[in-house]
Amino acid sequence: MKSEENTEKSNSVKSSYFGCTLLVLTHVLVVWGLYTTSFYENSQLSILYYLRAFAFCFWVLLSTFQIRTSFSDPGEIRQKSVPIKLQLVHEMYGRKCKKCNSWKPPRAHHCKRCNKCIFKMDHHCDWENNCIGALNQKYFVLFLLYQLLYLLTLLSIHTIGIYDYCMKSKRKILPMLMTITTTKCQILGILLFSFFFIFFVSQMLWDQISAISDNQTTVESRQGKFGRQQSFIHNFKQVFGDQAWYHWLLPTKPKLKINYAELVYAEELINQGTQYLEDVIYDETNPASIHFAEFMLDNQAKQK
Repeated sequence: MKSEENTEKSNSVKSSYFGCTLLVLTHVLVVWGLYTTSFYENSQLSILYYLRAFAFCFWVLLSTFQIRTSFSDPGEIRQKSVPIKLQLVHEMYGRKCKKCNSWKPPRAHHCKRCNKCIFKMDHHCDWENNCIGALNQKYFVLFLLYQLLYLLTLLSIHTIGIYDYCMKSKRKILPMLMTITTTKCQILGILLFSFFFIFFVSQMLWDQISAISDNQTTVESRQGKFGRQQSFIHNFKQVFGDQAWYHWLLPTKPKLKINYAELVYAEELINQGTQYLEDVIYDETNPASIHFAEFMLDNQAKQK
């Protein structure tokens, strides 16, 4: 038993170092990409100046969101005892995690690397060196969005810059590539980096959008389970917060109501149009409901 615990701790430490390395490497590559846009400073095209300004703004935003994702609480379950009231309602509420010895709500999952139970855990991200869960999914999705916009802007700058240079010098691209210089190698490297990460980040972003739309985490998708099926905007607000729209694009803390009493349902029940057990447990329209008041927690308030 002790050997297993030591192995898990060792793997956790290795994962932490690997995550930190990826985090630093990402910022180095992004800053390097921003530096390569200075190669076209002598161009007379005004659009390049605007694109460079956009690239700088996207860099600031993606860096901010990556830091917030890495250092924010993903949704750790801090309640140790199993709620008796809920346990009497349904057996799914009676689970307790054997590894961290805390209550394990139906939509919580234990992360071996963090050694914590995380509510609505999507996955453990080595890129962020943290779990992605209910409280930091907004930051992660926006990090991917601004990363994609940054890469597309970077690609546009180099495409326009190269075209402008070829038109002014009246040289074709292939003969120009025959002479190797440091600048050309850097441009070629950043173009390859951009193309690869555009496809990679696009796929990850689409997976996150699909997860929000289906109210389903990556862990739950492997188990063939879903959260309650609702409209996209309702699911969206559960991740980005029920507040003014401009907060959805900024690194502000989302105002969420975390429902630890939320259950998961098998796919066949969703297809049959089941009656949700949450409707029996509490009444959302009545804040005085004993279950509603106790298990719907405001993440803006200081949790005990």
